[in-house]
Amino acid sequence: MPEPESDHPAHDAGYRGPADITVHDEHATVDVQLSGRFDPLRGRHVWRGRLRDLSGSLPGVDLAPGTEVTIVVPGSDEPALARITEIDLWGSHMVDGISRPPYGERPA
Repeated sequence: MPEPESDHPAHDAGYRGPADITVHDEHATVDVQLSGRFDPLRGRHVWRGRLRDLSGSLPGVDLAPGTEVTIVVPGSDEPALARITEIDLWGSHMVDGISRPPYGERPA
């Protein structure tokens, strides 16, 4: 059975590439992979992502789950806020978006 048509795409194109990250007034540029989707239960666009080598780029900075980070990608209109949720097996920091995504949001 085909899915009903929707004004909201299942997933957005997201962003993959360098991004400026700020944590506790410390700055670094790391490779990120960010993507999002429309969540019908929340009624809005949600996004999450992976920050690669954040620990190596910000040695000595507390990067525990729950820590808020600011993400700015090239060409973005404004910074985005996210929260670290976990560290994966490869040492990348996984984040969930708190604000609008930094790469351009789909209409909600």
